[in-house]
Amino acid sequence: MAHELWRINISQAVNITPIVGSISWSDDIDTLGQQLSFNTAYNDNRYFPQVSIEPGDTIILKNKKEIFRGTMVTEQRTGAYERTFTCFDPAFYLNKSKEIFQCNKVRADVAIKQLCALVNVPVGNIVAISTIIKKIFNAEISSIIKEILDIAEKTLGVKYRMEMRQGKLFIEKQKDLLIKGSFLLGGTEYDLNESISNPSRKRSIEEMKNSIKLVNKEKVIATVKDNNLIEKYGLLQEVQDVGDDEKSKAKNIAENLLKDLGRVLEESSLEMIGNDEVRAGRLIDIVEPKTGMNGRHLIKSVNHTLEKGDHKMSMQLKVI
Repeated sequence: MAHELWRINISQAVNITPIVGSISWSDDIDTLGQQLSFNTAYNDNRYFPQVSIEPGDTIILKNKKEIFRGTMVTEQRTGAYERTFTCFDPAFYLNKSKEIFQCNKVRADVAIKQLCALVNVPVGNIVAISTIIKKIFNAEISSIIKEILDIAEKTLGVKYRMEMRQGKLFIEKQKDLLIKGSFLLGGTEYDLNESISNPSRKRSIEEMKNSIKLVNKEKVIATVKDNNLIEKYGLLQEVQDVGDDEKSKAKNIAENLLKDLGRVLEESSLEMIGNDEVRAGRLIDIVEPKTGMNGRHLIKSVNHTLEKGDHKMSMQLKVI
């Protein structure tokens, strides 16, 4: 099955693929949600297919299964015959809406479910997250969720990823989102690594931290360091404030920060044949001998392009 683009409104669902030129969709680990853009031809000839696409319409991209579901937010007309549309998945509303939300000693996963119920956000799956949250939030809904997850990640040392699928919120452990990268050519399945082009790799100690101090009310309450890294690279110290509710977990938080920051940062970029499963925040194994990339990478951002049936993608990666 080839990719199809559908427009859905109150009255009908229409397959608009025949009038669509190129399609692109992207997301980034620093933001919640996907963006999709496409352009259509337009002709006032009475034999040319006429499909009305209005702000607020639902747009669905699928290829055997659903890849993107979102709302058409912006239409741009260029001259008389070309129109470009920009769509966002339901995270658009989480990013644009604010809420005051109080957590009174509840588990992180329970708190997020309570918040979603409060603002009518459908939940697909939220994994169990045992960290206890006690705080009053006043921010964008997406920012509240991110902050709750950040608190949990610091105390548990576990990375989480939130993403929208079929209009529902999913929060899962990052380590469970491993993509088996492959593509089909002539009916034969190949490893995605065989399609790598334009690879680039950078290694740096600029953001390394090999000593961590946590402070509460100007008093140091936890210190951890990696003496081997200090001896090799020199002292690179991070100091962070923690609240009263985090004092009892300060040592654990510091150790998890050191584990995350105490290393040589490695970032890469490359292009590949497109795979619908590739999204920011997921993991992929890369082997590329020219630059020396070899191992499990976090997808920081990805941009998919689809034109005349040719699916390509470009990615920014980070070694985990």
